[in-house]
Amino acid sequence: MQKINAYAIKNKFFFILTSLIVTCFFGYSQQANITVEGLIIDDTKITIPYAAIVLQKKAKGTSSTEDGEFILMVSENDLTDTLVVNSLGFKPFKIMVKDYLNKQEKIINLKESTISLAEVKIVKPEYYVINALKNLKRTTVSDQHQLTLLYRRASSEEGKARFFIEQYMKILDRGPSVTRMSRIEILESRKSADYRFFKKKEFRHSVIPMTIRNPVRHPISIKNTKWKKIGDSSYENEDVVIIEAKPKGQAKFKLYIGVDTFSIYKIENYANNSLYIYKKNKDGKLYLSYHSRQWTSDETIDESLQKRLRKDSNKISATYKHEVFILDIETNKKKAKVRHNFEAETNDMALLEIPYHEEFWNSFNLPPETKYFKKIKEELESNFGVPLQTQFQYSNK
Repeated sequence: MQKINAYAIKNKFFFILTSLIVTCFFGYSQQANITVEGLIIDDTKITIPYAAIVLQKKAKGTSSTEDGEFILMVSENDLTDTLVVNSLGFKPFKIMVKDYLNKQEKIINLKESTISLAEVKIVKPEYYVINALKNLKRTTVSDQHQLTLLYRRASSEEGKARFFIEQYMKILDRGPSVTRMSRIEILESRKSADYRFFKKKEFRHSVIPMTIRNPVRHPISIKNTKWKKIGDSSYENEDVVIIEAKPKGQAKFKLYIGVDTFSIYKIENYANNSLYIYKKNKDGKLYLSYHSRQWTSDETIDESLQKRLRKDSNKISATYKHEVFILDIETNKKKAKVRHNFEAETNDMALLEIPYHEEFWNSFNLPPETKYFKKIKEELESNFGVPLQTQFQYSNK
């Protein structure tokens, strides 16, 4: 009788523990159990990339992919909320969530906005930059906040993908008004088989350069930089100037700055082909919505590998392509909890020992597969004919 009671108690404890773990893993999915997905296009049927899609009451949302597709998970309580879509150069689009779900064609057609800058006096480009940098704390989420994100990195050699890793993680940040983020926590991770010849490693987690290579997060010398207005756009009915910066001895970058608010909506850095897209939270302050960058270098290989690859040169082209989707933001300091992975400061993201939970990835609502991701997947599977899903199963045990 005692053995039976002990066994029952043990089973009960195991059930409770398992329930807690499952709740922890799948809390995000359980809270958002309705899929809102679609395609964003303009009047010429061209897809619109990196548009911000948010729920008006919560400012919770996502971004369209480079192919204009999006997926947003909502709850039943969100059905009466308004879906708001914004993109540079287009008028805002609004529709009630339940009305959008009832549409036969899940396509959102954005209309180009009219730019009125030609009617006003244009000042020097530096004027907009100086005011944009001065007002960063006012225009962005500058108090401590938590960003939940999906970080993807693909490694290619000689133009072909040979390794892929993605991580579900949280960071603690104060936005572009400070140099770098405060904390990093990797919750889930999975990687493909590693077919690389030259296993290039970064000396820290790839999410760190995401912030420290953002030109706005560092002091900018206005005098030692050549500023040039190269175009106009708009965002949420605000005129936007596109300004190109050419710092002395450094790579060029572009800023998309609102004429009225001096908000920086978009940053393009030529140094590492990086892109930063910002969108507004419920208080109208901007935070990072999407980021991508690519870095290519020529790495030296040893003589034996050179012979095996039948190369005339001892150099091999190695490329890292990064893509980051911001899934959620938490501005309540009491709810923003990020346990710092200290190893992330000194180790490549693929070397961190993060437990693999297949159940999590099977239930996780991933962003739509972009042309880029499909290409990576095809190239990885072509190495030895092993499906990517199978690679995940056997490479993460």
